[in-house]
Amino acid sequence: EKGYRRLMDAHKILQNLKGNPSATGDNPIEKDINDLINAANDDMNDDFNAPKALSRLFELASKINSFKGGQLDLSQITEGGIERLKATFDDFIFQIFGLTNESAAAENNGHSALDGVMQLVIDLRMQARTAKDWATSDKIRDGLKSAGIQLKDAKEGTTWAKE
Repeated sequence: EKGYRRLMDAHKILQNLKGNPSATGDNPIEKDINDLINAANDDMNDDFNAPKALSRLFELASKINSFKGGQLDLSQITEGGIERLKATFDDFIFQIFGLTNESAAAENNGHSALDGVMQLVIDLRMQARTAKDWATSDKIRDGLKSAGIQLKDAKEGTTWAKE
């Protein structure tokens, strides 16, 4: 999940980056980005070498984070360079690897599929508690905890959060 989050965070940062219309594109930073993009494409053309291509995406994610943090100068990157980087990230993450952008899905739908599943689990646990079936209630809570989800009981009802 950490790798997924790292890619999604970089994707989110990337959406807000703008290239410099007056940049020439002949600088080492943009050349390195283009080399990584080309290498990722070559990796996929080499018997669908997804692990190598994915490692290139993580290298690109590091560069994206460096732009945000100011360690790399974004003003050296052309508009076309940023657009190519955005297109590459979208193509690889969503089209090739088939990952989903949960935060975008939640924004578009008002909720994610996980929210619906969790509400069902919370309802089942509440039924068990109402029936004083403490073993089932505890099993649900403990099973979710081992999966990295914490239930929080309050007067207003039960909520959940990823740990």
